Amino acid sequence: MSNLSALQTAVSLATSERDAAAQRLAQARQGWLATQVQLDQLETYAQETMTRWQVQSARVTPEIMAHHYQFMERLTHAIALQKSAVAQQVNQVTLMADRLRVIEMRRESLVQVHARRDAEQRRQTDRREQKVSDEQAALQYRRLGGGVMGGL
Repeated sequence: MSNLSALQTAVSLATSERDAAAQRLAQARQGWLATQVQLDQLETYAQETMTRWQVQSARVTPEIMAHHYQFMERLTHAIALQKSAVAQQVNQVTLMADRLRVIEMRRESLVQVHARRDAEQRRQTDRREQKVSDEQAALQYRRLGGGVMGGL
């Protein structure tokens, strides 16, 4: 029985590890979504700014135009940094998903081993009980004189 309880403990620990890995994956996905939303906002803002600038560009001074180009350079740089952050988050999600798959496979293996050993132990218990029952029936048969044929 201690073998089965050790396996049950291993399954329980593997389940806890799987749950923790699933939680880390969910957090990584939330982080990815947050960085993606920020990237989308930056890109939308850049598009809106360019659209407004195209309408007003004919009426601005060279100084304002230079400031606009500097601003757009910084905005483009921020977008590139955010794309890098999104890529890092995607890699993190992929890594966490892979780890979760490995942990789940390990857990499933333990569950299967536990189930097989539990079934084997039940079969052995059933065989012992059947043997005891057969021996008791044989004893009772002998006590009763071997049945109807033995009494003639």
